Parts: sequence; C-alpha cells; structure tokens
Amino acid sequence: MNKGQIQIGQFLRVFSETLGLKKTALLSLSSFESVDKEQMQFDETLAELNKEYEKKFDMVFADLPFGMRREPFIYDENRKVNQSWNILTKGLEKINPNGTLFAVIEPAVYFSKQGKDFLVALETKGYFANLFLNAPEKLYQPKTAFNPIIIGFQNHKTDTLFIAEIDNENPLLIANNFKEKKGDNIQNGKWVDRKTFVTFQKAKIENEIGGLQTQYKDYRHYRLSEVAICINLTRESFNDLPNSVYIPKIGTSKVVSSINDIRIKHQNIFQIQLDPELVLSEYLALFYESDLGQLILSSLSTGSFIPNITKSNIEDSQLAIPPIAEQKILIHTNQKLKELQDTVNELKSELSLNPKSANTILEKFDSIVSPLKKLSSEDEILSLIRKGENKKSEFKQTFSKNVHTSKKDKEIEKSSLKNIVGFLNAEGGTLLIGVADNGEITGVEDDFFKSNDKYLLNFKNALNTKIGSEFYPLIDFDLFQVLDKHVLRVTCKPSKKACFYDGNEFYVRTNPATDKLEGRQLIEYVKRRFKE
Repeated sequence: MNKGQIQIGQFLRVFSETLGLKKTALLSLSSFESVDKEQMQFDETLAELNKEYEKKFDMVFADLPFGMRREPFIYDENRKVNQSWNILTKGLEKINPNGTLFAVIEPAVYFSKQGKDFLVALETKGYFANLFLNAPEKLYQPKTAFNPIIIGFQNHKTDTLFIAEIDNENPLLIANNFKEKKGDNIQNGKWVDRKTFVTFQKAKIENEIGGLQTQYKDYRHYRLSEVAICINLTRESFNDLPNSVYIPKIGTSKVVSSINDIRIKHQNIFQIQLDPELVLSEYLALFYESDLGQLILSSLSTGSFIPNITKSNIEDSQLAIPPIAEQKILIHTNQKLKELQDTVNELKSELSLNPKSANTILEKFDSIVSPLKKLSSEDEILSLIRKGENKKSEFKQTFSKNVHTSKKDKEIEKSSLKNIVGFLNAEGGTLLIGVADNGEITGVEDDFFKSNDKYLLNFKNALNTKIGSEFYPLIDFDLFQVLDKHVLRVTCKPSKKACFYDGNEFYVRTNPATDKLEGRQLIEYVKRRFKE
C-alpha cells in the first residue's frame, strides 16, 4: 500500500467513527486499489451489487473503475452514461437513510456537462453529492499519473458543498468540520457555495491571488478574456501579432511571447493578443513560469486521460497583474537574470579550458552571488506568505511580545515553540515570525528587537530550554529582510524521534493547526510515526 491509500483508509475510519457509521462495506471493482483495506476493516467486501442483495449499510466505499464504455442510464434508458456511473447508482440504493457512500471517480462527473446532468438525475431520486474530497496526489503511481476525486453522497441535501483535501494528519479535523458545519480552509474542510465551486486547483489559485493582493496592493485580479484583444486557433500557422503570448493546448511546452520561440505545431497552441494598456506579453509569459502561473495552467486541463485546454477554460482563467510600470521592471530584471545565466555558462566554459583562471572566476562569482541570495530568500518568504498558513507553514506576529499588553508573555513564546515541536513531530515545516495571520508583514522590529545577534541568541536560548539542543540539527533559523521589515524564518525538518515541549507536552502539526496529543492518541501516533 502506498501513502495515498493509507491516507484514504485512515480518513474513512475516522469519518465513520465521528459520524457513528457502524455498518460498512467496500464495493471493490477497480483494477487500482484506492484504500488500505486492513486499516479500514470493512464489515463486507462486495464484488457486485444487484437487486437481490438486500443488505444496507451506514457507509459504502465504492472503488470504481475508470474509462469504461457507455451504456443506458438505469434511471433513463434514453440517456447514456459511463458504465461505472450505473454501478455507483446501484451502490446508492444500498445505503441506510442516514448513511454515506464515498465514490472514487473521475473529475468529469462534476466538471463536465454529462456529469452534471448525471448528478441532477440522482438528486431527483433523493441522492445528493454533499462532500467533494481531493484524493491524495500520486495515488495510483507508478501505474498511472491520473488522479481521481472522491464524492460523498447522502440521502439529504446540505445547503452548501463541503470540500477538503485528504491528508494523513487531518482526517479528524475534516470529519468534525463536516459534522459541526464549520471550517474555513480546504486543508481542514470548508463549506462553499455549490454554484461557485469549480475545482480544487481554482480554489487554491484564488487564495494565492488574494495573498498577492495583500502583499502588493497594486496587483489586480483579471480573467484572461478581460485583458485579451483576441484568442486565436489555427490549422496551419499563425500570423505574427504584436503583444501576443502562445499557450500550448496540450503537453508541457513553455508559454512564450515570441512566435519565433514556439517549438510545437501551431495547431496545438492558443495565440492570445493582449491589450497593451493592461498587460505586456513578456510579463505574462514570465508570470506563467511562476509557481502560481504553473498552478493556473495545470488547472485549465480537462480530460481524464489526455489532458487538454479548451478555449472556454483559457478565457475564464485567472491572472494577477501589476501596473505596466512594474511589469517593465520585472521584464528588465528577468532579462538581466538571463544575461547572468549566460555569464555563468561562459565562466564554466572558461574554467574547463583554462583551469588556472579558477581564482579569477571565484572572485567574479562572489561579487554577484551575495545579492542574489538575498533576493532569492525574500522571494521564497513572500511566496510562502502568499500561500497562507497550511500544514507546513505558520505565521506569528511576534515571538515574545503580547501585542495587546506590549509586555513579554511566556504564552506567546510557547505558541511559537509548540509549532516548532509540531513540525518536528510531523513532516517538517516553516515558522515565520514577524508575519500576521492575514499575511501582513509586520516585522520583528517591535518585538524587543535590539539587534540581529541579540534577537537570534534569545531565540536560540528558548529553543535550548524548551525543546532541547539535540534537535538543533533539524532547526535552521535566521533573520531576513522582507519588504523593508525583518522576518525570522525557522525551517524544521521531520524528526526521527518524538519531540516534547518542556519535556512533557507533545504536539503535532495538522492542517493548518498544531494539536496537543495525550493518552491513547499520543501512544498511537508515536507508534505509527516514529521508528525508534
């Protein structure tokens, strides 16, 4: 079993316990196993369902096959659906009135017209899709890179849709947030308007663009159709239009701003001519190279097995665009970085041909590497802030100062230190001190800050006292200047042995919280997590 299968099994077990779903069944029909059966311990495993099978269950997990032929729909013979969708329909008939059926299924069931019509038809029969869960990444690798979604069906319709990402650290939070109708982020589960939810990726994109607008007040949020003069396709070759970008319909080729840089057939590309008063083509090509840009491009692909981008998806795609003056600065900076790369390549060539020039090359290198490191660290921290708090990142405005009383507060210190313990006991992560919960960079200057050295020494002493010097090798911390403020970045690697705050309090990082474990929960987690 791989990690993803274990995560799904853990989620199902916790969900059934939290909601009191006692009688469970596995409908196992897929050639890909999506769940760790031993971990979940279903009451029954079924290879098929028919009308003669009268048993009903509180929870059914339907592990459905993909790519099956189409056949007449059980509820409407004049309509054809994927064969697996008919199997899902039969499974729904086997859940109790307050039960839940989870189906592992291709995303098209929600994101295509055919799938939406199918879900509407199920609603007329009293079956409602109330939960949408993003399956763990690489669930079926190395067999296939295809990733499904998991939909939870029930016999009543909730006012809003519950969405979440299954993760091995957060099943209890997801289950509780669903049961108690709360939650405010995808990692732990949140309730969203059924009409506005499109995909998990787009929900993440909106979050990151919101973060950009918090950090950079001049950034504006556009749809691509709002900044495009025209979006063209061709069966032959494009004419060269000014201020245009070229986005591949299929594959992973780079977005380029010059027709001369296209490396695939023009038939497989969108040509988008842009309004020069809003966005420059070189900036947009650069934007698509960023993590956010790559996330946006990946979110546009449709099709279960041969992903491709449609024109409507391109038109509706989201962008974050600064003013033209700033775009020009970014374009100029990128050009300088390319020149720097060319210089590095020349130095490599010079070194291979004349090894005696090594000292001269090192002097040139040292003169440029220091400012680049500073720029890189600042950008990395800004990127973390844009993504918001999650399983692997936490923000604290101060380390010692209570902003309400303006005095030192041991509980404020503990709040940071217990997060470090939580990262060590989970999968690692980054704590940023000098950043408010909303992503505003406040800096540590007002946090009893006298100098870099004294601030870092005070932090190191706190680590030694409350966590222990044996964990130093796993904790890297330093002060960085970010938008003219000092931010303390603390990077933690996962520990191979259990770490306790002040020798007796055990914390573990979840999404995006740090939970204290005690008693049985603590024992079970330590047994599962640590080898020593």
